[in-house]
Amino acid sequence: MMKRISALIVLLTLGGTLRAQEASLPLSDAKAMAMGGLSTTLLAGSHTIYTNAAAAVFATTPGQLSSTYLAPEGDDFYSASGFWRLGQVHAIQAGWRQYLREKSNSDMALDLGYAYRINERWAVGLAGRYLHLRRPAGVTFDALAVDLSMLYALPLENLGSYSTLRVGGKLANLGGYLDHSDLRLPMSATAGVALDTYITDAHEVTVGTDLGYCFTPQQTRGFELSVGAEYNLMQLFQLRAGYHYGEDRIYSPNFASVGAGVRFMHLRLDFAYLFAADSSPLRDTYCISFGLDF
Repeated sequence: MMKRISALIVLLTLGGTLRAQEASLPLSDAKAMAMGGLSTTLLAGSHTIYTNAAAAVFATTPGQLSSTYLAPEGDDFYSASGFWRLGQVHAIQAGWRQYLREKSNSDMALDLGYAYRINERWAVGLAGRYLHLRRPAGVTFDALAVDLSMLYALPLENLGSYSTLRVGGKLANLGGYLDHSDLRLPMSATAGVALDTYITDAHEVTVGTDLGYCFTPQQTRGFELSVGAEYNLMQLFQLRAGYHYGEDRIYSPNFASVGAGVRFMHLRLDFAYLFAADSSPLRDTYCISFGLDF
C-alpha cells in the first residue's frame, strides 16, 4: 500500500520522490487535474500560487479565494489559497495545504507568493514554501523551498474571433530539508504552451500541453507529459479532458481525465475525475475546487 501511495504522490506533483519521508503535496486545482495535469499556462485556475504564480497578474478579476478537496485512494487532501492584484503590475498570494494519509502520515505546507508584470506580455512569479512532514512514532521533518515561474501571453488577431497564445515555465521545489541533509525535495522543471481561441463570442476553446522533467532525487528522474483541452460556453459552463503520460510507469502511472466547471456571478465550482488502470493508486480519484472571484 505504501508503494502505491508513494506512486500517487509522485504523479500528482509532476515529479516527486520515492521515499515516504520525502513526500510532497498533490496538485491543488480541479481544472488542472481535469486537463491531464496541465498547469503552467492556466489563467482561470483555482490556485495560481501552486500552478504558476506569474499567472495572477493576468487575471481578469482583482482577486480570488479558492479551496480544493482531493480524494485519492484512502487519503484526504485539502487546500486553500488566494491572491490579490495591486493595480495591473503586482499581485500577492498565500496558500495552505494539508495532506492526511494512512498510518499517521501527514504533510502540511504554507506558501507565500508574489507576481510582477514586466509589460503587457511578460510576467514572473515567486512562491516560497514551508513544508512540515509527520511520520509514525512522532518523527517530523521540515523543509524550505521556492518556485520560480514565468508566463508570456501573445494576442493573435488573425485566428478566430480573438485568440491568445501563452507560454509558461516553472522551476519547482528549489530548496531542501532543515537539519536533514541526506533528504532531497522533488525538484522539477516544467514548460508549457496553450492556445485560447473564441470560435464565436459565446464559444471558447483552449488546448495546451506541458512537458516536465524531475531531476532530483535520482531515483525519480524522468519526463512527464500532460495534454488537455477545455470548451467554454459563454464563460458559464466548461467541459474538460486530458491525458498524462509518465516515463516511469511504476512511480508515475498514466491516466486520462475528464471534468466540468460552472461559473455563476462571482462563484466558481470545478470537478475532475481520473481514469487509470485497476492496479493504479489513481483509480477512481476525484477532485473538487470551489472559488470566489472579487
